[in-house]
Amino acid sequence: MSKLLGIIISVVLIAGVGGYFLATKANAATPADPLFGLDTTFEDVQRLLTLDDVAQVNLEQAILEERQEEIETMLQDEECTQEQIQEAMKLMTQQRTRAYERLGEVAQKQEEKGNVKAAEAISEAQSRYLEHLDTQLDTAQKAEAKFTGLDSATTDGMRQEIEVEKNALKNAGVDTQNQQQNQEQNTDNSNSDNDNGSSNGTDKGNN
Repeated sequence: MSKLLGIIISVVLIAGVGGYFLATKANAATPADPLFGLDTTFEDVQRLLTLDDVAQVNLEQAILEERQEEIETMLQDEECTQEQIQEAMKLMTQQRTRAYERLGEVAQKQEEKGNVKAAEAISEAQSRYLEHLDTQLDTAQKAEAKFTGLDSATTDGMRQEIEVEKNALKNAGVDTQNQQQNQEQNTDNSNSDNDNGSSNGTDKGNN
């Protein structure tokens, strides 16, 4: 479900004069803004209304990307404090953990079902997640450069977790590719067997 659709639905739930304006303002809020709590409430509403597994994965990834973009916005604000950046970094880390866990859960679920189409979508989501890890690291480095007093435990832990996730997802990607190839091979073999069976039946009929 798109972010815009989530906003519209949230507006309906809090219907009133200026509701749409409030929702869009909240969506643009950063952790340093008073409306940020409303933004996270809208995100929770989206989670409740998003039922498809792959859509849930994409939603969590979109929220993760939003957390990273919020930090970039805060770093451009001269009035933003080190404490606010520290809190925003923690929120991004928490959302990354949530997105990573959801990605793993759905990937395993679809693998058990043997859903090839969903597996392809999950593979794309994994690639998107991997690509964004470097973006998060880049944002963390910018924050460290601007605020030298940032808690190193947060940033160092973030780097270690990202390296672990990179390795795990790269290995998972190889496993998924091998599984898809095996399924395609099995399908080809099955079709080949069917063709041979039909051919043998025709030959016997002619004899």
